Amino acid sequence: MSDSNSSSSWNNIPSPASASSPAANDQNNTFMQTYTARRRQILDVLNVLTSLGCPMECRLQYGDTWSCNVMLRFEFDSGGNRLSTPREVSFGSLITDKADVTARLRRAQRAILRPTIDANKFLDDSDLETNGASLSFSKNYVCIHVQGPEVPDLTFYDLPGIIANVSDGGNEKDIQLVEDLAKMYISQPNCIVLLVITCETDFENQGAYRLIKADESLKARTVGVLTKPDRIEPGNEQRWLKILRNESNTLENGWFAVKQPDFQQLERGISWEAARIGERDFFSTTQPWSRLEDKHRNRIGTTALADHLGQMLSDLASTKLPAILASINRLLEDVDEELKNYPAPTYDDPKREIIMLLRNFTKDVAKHVEGLPPSCTDNPADPSTAGLVYSLNKEYDAFRLRVHRTAPQFRPWESGDSLHSGVRRNLLKEVKADDPPSGCTGNEFYIEEVMDLAERSRTRELPGNYPFAVKVTYIDETIRTWPSLADKCFEKVRDIMIDHINRLVQEHFGRYTHGGLLEAVNNVVKEQLTRREAATRKKIESICRGETRPCTQNEDYFFYFRSKLLVKYKAVYQKSKGHGSIFGLSSEDPPTERRLVNEAMAALAKLNFHGLKPDDLVKLFPESKMDPALEIMSEARAYFQGPTTLFPSIETVAYKRFGDNVPNQIDASFVSGLDDDLELALVYTIPDTDTCSKWLQESPQMANRRTALNERKKRLEAAKANLAPIVRLLSRSIFTEPSQPPQSPVSSAPSTPVHEGVYLVDRPASPDYPEPSPVYAVPSPAVSQSFPSPPAPIESTDM
Repeated sequence: MSDSNSSSSWNNIPSPASASSPAANDQNNTFMQTYTARRRQILDVLNVLTSLGCPMECRLQYGDTWSCNVMLRFEFDSGGNRLSTPREVSFGSLITDKADVTARLRRAQRAILRPTIDANKFLDDSDLETNGASLSFSKNYVCIHVQGPEVPDLTFYDLPGIIANVSDGGNEKDIQLVEDLAKMYISQPNCIVLLVITCETDFENQGAYRLIKADESLKARTVGVLTKPDRIEPGNEQRWLKILRNESNTLENGWFAVKQPDFQQLERGISWEAARIGERDFFSTTQPWSRLEDKHRNRIGTTALADHLGQMLSDLASTKLPAILASINRLLEDVDEELKNYPAPTYDDPKREIIMLLRNFTKDVAKHVEGLPPSCTDNPADPSTAGLVYSLNKEYDAFRLRVHRTAPQFRPWESGDSLHSGVRRNLLKEVKADDPPSGCTGNEFYIEEVMDLAERSRTRELPGNYPFAVKVTYIDETIRTWPSLADKCFEKVRDIMIDHINRLVQEHFGRYTHGGLLEAVNNVVKEQLTRREAATRKKIESICRGETRPCTQNEDYFFYFRSKLLVKYKAVYQKSKGHGSIFGLSSEDPPTERRLVNEAMAALAKLNFHGLKPDDLVKLFPESKMDPALEIMSEARAYFQGPTTLFPSIETVAYKRFGDNVPNQIDASFVSGLDDDLELALVYTIPDTDTCSKWLQESPQMANRRTALNERKKRLEAAKANLAPIVRLLSRSIFTEPSQPPQSPVSSAPSTPVHEGVYLVDRPASPDYPEPSPVYAVPSPAVSQSFPSPPAPIESTDM
């Protein structure tokens, strides 16, 4: 049905308001006929959606010729767990004779209840000769597709009735299994529930209404049906009439009463027309139904129920179509987006195509190496979305922090000093002011340990002189872990780079796995990464060797740091001995000491000692035997030192130099180096034209996926084309009026053919079916996985 044709036919429909005109009767008849056609169009549109793969149990569909196809649908394993992929098995050939349906369905039910036996054995009843237990109930089901010229457009599920007990030897778990099965269907918020209650058993003993009563929202979408009215115990008629009048056990949509053929009549092959005549005769001649008030007579009979349910289906479908159309539009967008990953091959020159693919890839690599701005939706913690340069910089920062944490931990007081906890805490705070917030990993060296090493290292030096090797010892202690830190930094950068490049390779060449292009590019990239890794490791080793001999050209910075640290260490040492203060180096000095320091600085200024700072007062302390150790400590730490809280503007010496050189070398030799060499290496791999053609061959899976996506797109576009005019009509409130119960008496013919509503058959008890099976009916089709807001199914739960 094309969009243009649909628009024309729908736009010419008369309005219901026209019934008030002079030609009201004729126009009203025209409107009702058109309204019936409109309902039919809705069901036709829903049939289009069925092709999107929604699982059904029994799908009835209008067709030119009658046929029936039976399948076994397995959605749960033997333990009741849902399968990741449902399995549907065709059960026998296509049926063209209605007489063969009953036997085929009974055999299919046996196959579902004995899933361990080959399904083909049930077709000729050979399963009856196979020993083994049978399940009482199963969540898997028989799927039936019936087509024909007199078949109604609907889908229904035949569910087992709610049970309260099991027979001797039965499984008690079946009680809960059946109840859970019913709850699984009726819990869908968009479904209509058909509650079937048999009049031959007390209402209170039938558990189906209990499920409805437990949820108020179910009452609003439930239609009650009373069956087997001929089996009411004498004297109980008024009790059931109160239910039919909706005076007790009320439902928002009320109750209907129907009478279906019994088992013997079905065995004799009673026709639909004869069954309806028998039903009308029963209700018109049997008391108390024959004397029912006129306002309730439209609630008895299958025709009245079918017409009412057909109206509800149309109204419900009308309200859901806009949401379905929106879902189709979203699915079309998803399909179009995925189709971009499966473009059809459209090249004339294979070699030129290969060159363009490789060039686009290397350009993309260059952009990532240079640095791309992030997207607003990128997750920086996700390596697949974080930018390459961002990820590398994070690792470089972490490397610098690890190097900073190797700073020597000098303690300018004796380890055996009995210091008050508060004093020790203040001293530690002073010497750790230059450490990173996360702390340092190096060993602690107390002043007496440094002095002892200095004394033991002397050879023939003059008094007061100590070998340079002592300072080198402490510097080496600091930098001995730097080579391993540099290696770990490079390995992390290498892994980040490999992961990022591999993702780019997959993005550009992932669809060329079948012909070998992806493998060829991967081999070149791997070879280049290996070459760049070897060259980078050599350069990192060279940087590490350069740090083994303490040396710096930053003399001014070194002397500045050494002087500052020496003053600080001397002040801390004197403080540990209880002499003097930190002289303004610490905020922990008492106010009285800070006042005395200020007075001393003012007095020195009066004596023409200008330009002095409070820490210069440390030099007034007399020489100590620990002074050489303090000088060694300050010089070793000054060589390592970087910007500190006290001297934030001062450049660094060893640690910052190493922390910069290693990342810079990795970035230049490995990251940018790969970008520099990759394009040339890939160009050299371009083979002859025949090999290029082979490289570009796509896999059958790719072609099949593209075909499937295009077919899905066609189905979605067809559904959209059919839905769009209906949705436009709905915006004019044609279908927005709530449906009303049928007003015609039970004996009158329905204004709408039965096949446009819901066709229900209440199957009586039999040896094969000891309990009457309920009917679960849905409009054809119910949309599930493809559409988030499906048209509501109609379900029934019987006892």
